[in-house]
Amino acid sequence: MKNFLSLISLIFFVLIAFGSLEEFEGLDDGPKITSDTKPNVTVSARKLYKEYNANEIAADEKYKGKIIQVSGIIRDIGNDIMDNAYVTLIGDQYFGDIQCYFNEKSIVAGLSKGKRISVIGSCSGLMMNVQINNCIVK
Repeated sequence: MKNFLSLISLIFFVLIAFGSLEEFEGLDDGPKITSDTKPNVTVSARKLYKEYNANEIAADEKYKGKIIQVSGIIRDIGNDIMDNAYVTLIGDQYFGDIQCYFNEKSIVAGLSKGKRISVIGSCSGLMMNVQINNCIVK
């Protein structure tokens, strides 16, 4: 009986884990961003994070689903668990960033931590970090 409960728990955990990966699968969904794309809103990474931290609902109404231009300093560069390239821009001194996903890894390969950049992308709202998809460097 103990082994059966362990098996059921394991199956449940795996289903939950794979279900939560769905949020990462659609990173290139949404509008195609090009160098000619004009943002709906321009904001600093710190201000964007501050607004989401203060009131996620109000920030979603203002930014989610819109093309935004975000400027800030790169804290981190990497790949997520689905091998999607991203940079994080400092949103808060200690906790909370703007995570910018790129469809082209070659763009991210040319960046470095500590560099100030400006990106244009589609805001998906708060998912641990504020997430911006389909980014290009402006």
